[in-house]
Amino acid sequence: MSLTIRPIESSDAESCGRIGYEAHKAISSIHGYPSEQPSEEYGIALVRTILGNPNSWGVLAEKQGRVLGSIFLHKFPPSPVAVIGPLTVHPSAEDAGVGRALMSAALGKAREQKQEQVRLVQSPSHIRSFVLYTKQGFTLREPLFLMHGQALAPNYKSDNVRLVLDDSDIPACNELCKSVHGFSREMELRQAKDQGVASVVERNGDLSGYAAGIGLFGHAVAKSNDDLKALIANAHAIVGPGFFVPARNRELLNWLFENGFRIAWPANLMTLGVYQEPLTPFLPSLAY
Repeated sequence: MSLTIRPIESSDAESCGRIGYEAHKAISSIHGYPSEQPSEEYGIALVRTILGNPNSWGVLAEKQGRVLGSIFLHKFPPSPVAVIGPLTVHPSAEDAGVGRALMSAALGKAREQKQEQVRLVQSPSHIRSFVLYTKQGFTLREPLFLMHGQALAPNYKSDNVRLVLDDSDIPACNELCKSVHGFSREMELRQAKDQGVASVVERNGDLSGYAAGIGLFGHAVAKSNDDLKALIANAHAIVGPGFFVPARNRELLNWLFENGFRIAWPANLMTLGVYQEPLTPFLPSLAY
């Protein structure tokens, strides 16, 4: 029987979450990396959280009533970028065309929503997924490392960094993000502000960088590595297992190594559609 692709319902959260955990565990155990989904409970909670997000859309693939995998597509208005992830396929079904069918469904939904820019963060250890994404038109833009460590010591604190407490900083943050990426990430910045983890760094009275949290789901842009270091050093906490750093930023990586951070796992930022090459330092999120 052929695959059936259908919307994910709340009753599917356990099966989809369990598959997500098993898929990530299978890859990480082969290469000795910590799993991106450390437990079944984490995978199930992640799916339930996504299902409750009005800006997220998801479908699953099943055959004869058995769920084999799932995929999600996310919007971050007013950003023009749609994001795919996670795409997970049960290890026993990797040769059944499940990933290809799910990707086709997600990209079809992006076209339906007239979103011409689509991005994802891929695990380079999973060569099969890299081949799939490349065949679907994605280009590898940034090799990444997830950096794991503790918040830095108090002697790194700077008076140039402060929390974003109201909306007055948002226009300047948006303009800085536009200069780096070509669009703003205002929704994520506002969410980080409401969570008390958004911060800005100022030089001579001008905003020179901001972070929508330092962590797996946060992102940051800055005019210099010194600004990015200040944002990292003044973060009250690292949210989640770490934060992504572009592998080409040798200066920032070396500074992190010197301060006790280590690489947890590698990743690739891949894009479909228009892409503006960032010319100043930045930190991507797990989304893009």
